[in-house]
This record gives sequence, C-alpha cells and structure tokens, in this order.
Amino acid sequence: MQINQDKCINCKKCVPYCPMECMNPGEKSVQIDLEECVECGICLRNSNCPVNAIEQTFLTMPRAVRKAFSDPFGKHENIEVKHMGRGTEEIKTNDVTGIIHTLDEAAVAIELGRPGVGARFRDMEKITKAVAKFDIVYEKNNPVTPYIIDKKTGEIEPEILNEKIMSGIVEFRAKINDLAEILKAVKSVEDKVETVFTVAVICKVDENNKPSAEDVIVNNGFNIRAASSKTNMGLGRPLYEDRIKGAK
Repeated sequence: MQINQDKCINCKKCVPYCPMECMNPGEKSVQIDLEECVECGICLRNSNCPVNAIEQTFLTMPRAVRKAFSDPFGKHENIEVKHMGRGTEEIKTNDVTGIIHTLDEAAVAIELGRPGVGARFRDMEKITKAVAKFDIVYEKNNPVTPYIIDKKTGEIEPEILNEKIMSGIVEFRAKINDLAEILKAVKSVEDKVETVFTVAVICKVDENNKPSAEDVIVNNGFNIRAASSKTNMGLGRPLYEDRIKGAK
C-alpha cells in the first residue's frame, strides 16, 4: 500500500483502521511504514479516504506474498487450490476432509501471528526446522507448504524470510508415537519465535469417545482442559467419503 503524498490532506481517518498500526501521521501527511505493512488492504477498503489518497501498488515477489496471506481477497498461486486470504481449509475441518482418519495419527496446526503483531517467515522457519527431524507429512493445500523448499531440514524459501504477514499456519500430520517429541521440539524454540503462536492437535476419538492423543498431551504437562478448544461439525458432506468410495 502507499499514500499519495500529493493527495493526502492529513485527516488521519485511515490511521485507526490499520491492524498493524503502521500508519504514521506526520506534520503534513500520513506515511505508511512499509516494513511493517502486511498489504492487507483494510485501510484502502474501509477508511473512506475523502481524497482517495490510499493506493494499492503493483506487487511482485517477494513482497506479493504479504498480500496473498494477509488480504482476504489476495490469491495464492503456489498451490493447486487457488485459495484466497490465509488460504487453507485447515486440518481442523477434519470432519469434512477426513485427513486424519486413523487412531495412530494426529495432525498439528501451528498458527503464527495475529492482527496487531503479525509474523515473519523467519519465525515460521524456526518452527519448521524444529520439527523437520520427524516423519511428518505437510498439508499440501496449505499455502505455507510450497515455501518449505527442503522438507528434511525445514528450510523456507530464503527470498521471503523477512516478509511479514498477518498470520500463517504450519500444518502437518504425524504418528501419535512421535507427537510427544514433536510438542517438545516446538516448545524448545518458543523463546526464539518473535511473535505469538498457538498449537492445535487434531485427532480421532476412540470407541470410548476419548481423543487418541489425549494421554500423550496430558502426560507431557499440557493442561488441555485449560486450553481453548474448538469443535467444527456439520460443515457439509464429508469429502473423505469420496476417497473411500474411490478406493473400493
């Protein structure tokens, strides 16, 4: 984004709309801190600038990745499903996708960033490198995944490491037997990650309606009863039914 300095009348109407607080009022006009701007477009769409001074610049890589992840109308061109915005159905919609359909597997979704703080890919790389030694399978329809150029080391495309986005999710599935060590690995780098992040574990429930990953999580000191939880149900006919039918 940019503010046309020849048009800006310094009314400051746009300032409160920026979720990253990077609109800086000066003596004569408002300036955008481009290092902190995530190209979300909220200021352009919602501030109703009286002189139309806010403009969307043409973005090329690596900066274009900011808009793809932060703008709800931005598109990802690096995955088969051209998602918009942050761009993934996410493993947590498991009742529809059926990505996790056995008791011996679990999925992990690590979300970095939030409005107000954002996240840079260099922090995502700290996470991906921490879990790289495990036998994990990244979610192919997550737009972060194609940027992990070496799945064995967790290396992310160097060109985008300093790019800042509103938020992004690292998603993968793994064996239940590896889950404890994976959680420890993530915890070992928490002090090195320079943004907020959350960790979600998605699993099936057994015949007693007990989550298959519950013992692993609890035995490693995580109080899941105190953590936030979310139930996603009734999102539509399960897509995994098609895969099951196709396998027969």
